[in-house]
Amino acid sequence: MKIQATELFLKIDEAKKKNRYVFLRGSSRSGKTIAAVQTLIVEALTRPKISITIARATQVSIKNTILIDFKEVLEQMGIFDRGILNKVDLTYTFDNGSIVRFIGLDDTTGKLRGLKSTIAMVDEVNTIDRNSFVQLDIRCEEYIISAYNPEMEEDSWIFDYEKKPNAELIVSTFKENPFLEDSIRQSIMDLKDTDYDLYLIYAEGKIVPPREKIFVQPETFMEEPKGVKATYYGIDWGFGSDACGVVKVQVVGDKSLYVEQVIYEQGLTNEDLIYLLRENGIDRSVEIVADSSEPKSIEQLRRAGFKIRGVKKGDGSVLFGLQKMRTFKIFIKETSTDLITEFRNYKFKRDRSGRLTNVPEGLDHLLDALRYVVMEFVDKPKKPSYSFM
Repeated sequence: MKIQATELFLKIDEAKKKNRYVFLRGSSRSGKTIAAVQTLIVEALTRPKISITIARATQVSIKNTILIDFKEVLEQMGIFDRGILNKVDLTYTFDNGSIVRFIGLDDTTGKLRGLKSTIAMVDEVNTIDRNSFVQLDIRCEEYIISAYNPEMEEDSWIFDYEKKPNAELIVSTFKENPFLEDSIRQSIMDLKDTDYDLYLIYAEGKIVPPREKIFVQPETFMEEPKGVKATYYGIDWGFGSDACGVVKVQVVGDKSLYVEQVIYEQGLTNEDLIYLLRENGIDRSVEIVADSSEPKSIEQLRRAGFKIRGVKKGDGSVLFGLQKMRTFKIFIKETSTDLITEFRNYKFKRDRSGRLTNVPEGLDHLLDALRYVVMEFVDKPKKPSYSFM
């Protein structure tokens, strides 16, 4: 068996020999998570009967992110079938008795408090609180690897740990990953023109405190865009005081979205909505995504002849979707006044002490409809290939 790894893997290997805490601060696609997973797999293979805990903020995010990375690294090494994956308990047991457990720190069953491990890893450590980290720390025998993109408060508790004498910080960027596709490199660099804060975070690996306004001032358009690759529609349900929002999204190039407000109206029944969709020229050839919280409404529109599906949602999906939206250059039609207003006024709440939280506030019916389109149709990258040297 051979393992191909980046230089970051070697840096982690040296750091863990001398420190209890190894922090991996890095830009998008710097390879930090994969390098950390490779480190843990090598530990499990070479040290029988050890226990490893891999944690994220939520159980849902575990299944959709690092568990997939873990499986793909094992497959690249050609050894996935040499162990047993328990999809219910989210554990992987190697043939030498070593075990890797995947946990969400939102667990309410009390498992975390009784969970001991030889080694631990926290992915996206900037999304958890100090107490959750402490719970892992006091139950970990040897060392903890913590990976994160540097979007965080300037006084984050993480810095207290990074300053400890038995801690090492390793900073990496996508530029140090020689196996990254050119298209992805360009996509990261293009953030400089769409959202400079995200560019500093994901391209340069720099600390950028979260801002109150979620989106920068949107640019507008009036004439129909040229070179449209695809057109989608998004629906956010509403009836009483909440308006039903429908947006049209045209994709131009790889990172430009031209968005138009189609419907924004209170008190619509599904029959009313079906009529208005047809009046706006939307037929069975157009792909539509809607809030999955109303399956009966989705089915009613489907039976009326529309090609509609519900968006995949879960814990953390709102923040994930907003982050994805910020990576696109978004243009809004000048006549879409309600959508423009939502963009301008959408922001993160502040707590009683005045600190920003990660909870958005403001009208978001049309924004939600746009977010569904981005999550379901637009932001669908090709499956990455993890071939490291």
